[in-house]
Amino acid sequence: MDIDWIVGWFFTFFGLLGNSWIIFIVAKRRRLQTTTNWFILSLAVADLGVTCGHFPASMICNVLVNTCNNDVRIITAFFFLEASALCLTAMIGERYIAIVYSLKYVRLMTTKNTIIIIATCWAIPFLLIVYELIIYLTSIDYYAIGTPIFVAIYTALLLVLPTILCFGAHLQILVITHKRSREMRVLFKQVRFNVEANSVKIMGFRNVGIKTSTVRLVTALVIIFIACYGLEIRASICTYFSLCNVSDHELAATNLLLLANSTLNPLVYAFLKEDIKRETKALLCRRREPKLRPFQVHP
Repeated sequence: MDIDWIVGWFFTFFGLLGNSWIIFIVAKRRRLQTTTNWFILSLAVADLGVTCGHFPASMICNVLVNTCNNDVRIITAFFFLEASALCLTAMIGERYIAIVYSLKYVRLMTTKNTIIIIATCWAIPFLLIVYELIIYLTSIDYYAIGTPIFVAIYTALLLVLPTILCFGAHLQILVITHKRSREMRVLFKQVRFNVEANSVKIMGFRNVGIKTSTVRLVTALVIIFIACYGLEIRASICTYFSLCNVSDHELAATNLLLLANSTLNPLVYAFLKEDIKRETKALLCRRREPKLRPFQVHP
């Protein structure tokens, strides 16, 4: 139990730090307020809620405030988990459109459509949490929420479907990127053969249009998402459909993996998202130039 708390608070600390930083820098830097980064901002808010809804909320309820209702806390924590899964799916879908349907991106991803998609990612979990709270307050029993129909809809809509969509979109992104990369290599080989004098300049631009940073970003997010949510899918199916037994250690590992997902996402943005990495370096490494007084020579 102590190890779970140590690991959990480790993820909690870095999750709070990383997601708060992503929210701060996207809100502060106007250059980062793009369509893609609005999806990242929405995901960071959801991940911050996931981070706060586990160990900090548990400590407040069980240690500082003894009158807290743990069932309501768990329902609220799952609200942010559901929003995080949908926001991540929406962000990967936006990157999928940018790579696979790049010519239609401007027409599809307008400001209005972006707002509608992000609002939908939050509206669906909100409706589910309202339903859960109504059932819970009516029956005064947390397990009354887990009816077979509700569990089937919840598991399919918020666990299985996002995983399938993210994995399928990632596979097609890899196929399209590999195809375009191969076409670009063939094209530049022909150009270098025909214009030998400009071969050095051409080689400097051989990766134009391949979007390797986007592919690495999507790959990292999908791998982390599937690895962290895979155990949650198994635990949900085993628990509510009585197909297998889930031990306490597996439940603890599931909660830690869900928390790890929210902790690792901002690290992926910071290291693989080029504009966020650039603005982070500029903000952290900025040095104020000394103000020159009149008739003072700068050294």
